[in-house]
Amino acid sequence: MIWIVTDSAQEYERDPERGFEVIDLPMLLNGKPMKGKMEDSEFYDCLADSNCELKTSQPSPAVLESVFSDLTARGDEVIAILVSSTLSGTFNSARLAAADLNGVYLVDSHQACLSQSALVAYALQLRDEGKSSSEIVENLEEAKKRVKLLAVLPSLAQLKKGGRISPLKAAAADLANIKPVLTIDDNGDVDVCGKTRGMKKAIHQCAKLAVHAGIDLSMPVVLAISGPDSGSAELLRKNLEEELEAATGEKVTIDAPVHPLSRMLIIHTGVGGTGVGFFCKEKSE
Repeated sequence: MIWIVTDSAQEYERDPERGFEVIDLPMLLNGKPMKGKMEDSEFYDCLADSNCELKTSQPSPAVLESVFSDLTARGDEVIAILVSSTLSGTFNSARLAAADLNGVYLVDSHQACLSQSALVAYALQLRDEGKSSSEIVENLEEAKKRVKLLAVLPSLAQLKKGGRISPLKAAAADLANIKPVLTIDDNGDVDVCGKTRGMKKAIHQCAKLAVHAGIDLSMPVVLAISGPDSGSAELLRKNLEEELEAATGEKVTIDAPVHPLSRMLIIHTGVGGTGVGFFCKEKSE
């Protein structure tokens, strides 16, 4: 059996019966490792508390080696699709963990969250089609060049809190009702690819950017929302369908469930955001 393994920087939950495992990224609360998993209500309360600081870390090589060893000891193989090595040390920990093991294949996704989830969904699809481990990895290495994340933020407060933007810029943007659209660039780093006034306009811009990028509906599409209200994700779906219909002249339906956004992204971006992970169409020669 081929196990698809990933980390909690993406949105899918573990499903051992399907041969899918998720390794949790450790979370730090006010600089100290947390014991146990924080419930959703507690997590969101902490985000709103200026005295509460949440950060993520990478799992140790020992934790990853334990997972890899347990799976390969059964005679199974492992394909681990991990958060971008420029955003986390998880991939490097995995390299150390797999150094003396056979049957473990590592893929640096160069992505996180929704676009990493899209790669994971594609890997599961290839595995279920009967592809070998080497064939799956080869396909993933090519496909990850075409995968993309676009996410809309309701506020820059969390980016300010994490020191990723100055308080002055955050205050000016929030005062002007500016909503940024985030992506992950070719180097695997988070970047702002658009911004406009108002959440509805920003979601519309996100949809237009996805269509302009050449969203490929024959490949996995992943929608997500940060918070309990899925309204903004459904608006993004509607805008995507309308923009695609305008571009192709054909009615389009995006049949993708809405997932809770990865906590790794929520910690840096806050509650109320939405986004989409997708593959771009291959460019014709």
